Amino acid sequence: MPKPLVLLGKWLWTVAILAAIGFVLWRSRSDILAMLRQIPSWMLALSFVPLLAAKFLLGENARIAATRSGIAIGYVDAARLYNLSQLGKYLPGSIWQFVGRAAAYRSRLGAGYGQIRDSLLTESLWIVGGALAIGAALSGAPLWRFMRDRAPESLLWWLLALAALGLSATLVLFVWRRGWLLRYLRSAVPTPRALLVQAGIWGLLGLSFWILVRACDMQAGLLFSIGLFAGGYALGFLVPFAPAGLGIRDAVLTVGLLPYAPAGEALAATVMARLVYLAAELLIVAVQDPLFRLFGHTVDGPGVRD
Repeated sequence: MPKPLVLLGKWLWTVAILAAIGFVLWRSRSDILAMLRQIPSWMLALSFVPLLAAKFLLGENARIAATRSGIAIGYVDAARLYNLSQLGKYLPGSIWQFVGRAAAYRSRLGAGYGQIRDSLLTESLWIVGGALAIGAALSGAPLWRFMRDRAPESLLWWLLALAALGLSATLVLFVWRRGWLLRYLRSAVPTPRALLVQAGIWGLLGLSFWILVRACDMQAGLLFSIGLFAGGYALGFLVPFAPAGLGIRDAVLTVGLLPYAPAGEALAATVMARLVYLAAELLIVAVQDPLFRLFGHTVDGPGVRD
């Protein structure tokens, strides 16, 4: 499609999702305000702690993928570049965080284009694969039971049809580009360290979400919350026209919370989780350089090896 039409479609998607969220929140404003008033401020602050820790682990995930692809980079540089570039995902297109990091890898570290491509693809496969696996294992069955018991039968058939369509498209792509896909799937087999980092990332992100959910007086369990957040993150990541998974992740989280709260309150908790996540990303960009200096690390030179 022509680029102007693609850009217009992405902005229309963003505006439509924000308008839909605003409508639901306004319609349920009385219940939402009552819920927000009872949230303890200390629980809201506490939710930032595992979230910030997960952001540092995401930097380690980026470092492992980069070094595996032959890019000489230490943890400090990897974490700084990762966290800085993440602000670009809020622009429609969901690629700007990769563009910024690719430019930094090229100009500061002298990485080749093939190394940059392999590094970013491996890192993304680890994130999406880990999130999908954890989401399916921890929240897939409870969500399916809820949809089976509460959703109309026609909706279930539509969901099954969409799942079959997605599986068919994946199989066609695999057959068509089998050599290309097998190459990257083999290169992306995670190391034990990468697996531990993935477990830590999703455990911490899910813990932060669970604290917010409990602060809103919803009785979702910790393991379910971890799986729900991981699954929502992965599905949002896979939709390229949704900036930062806007609309996709929010829909998954809201549906997942429906057994524990009405739709308006579930959506309000989801929106709060997104705002907390955004605030944590801005906060970590502001504090990471002074924090690294505090621990004696250099943050100005390229290619720092820590």
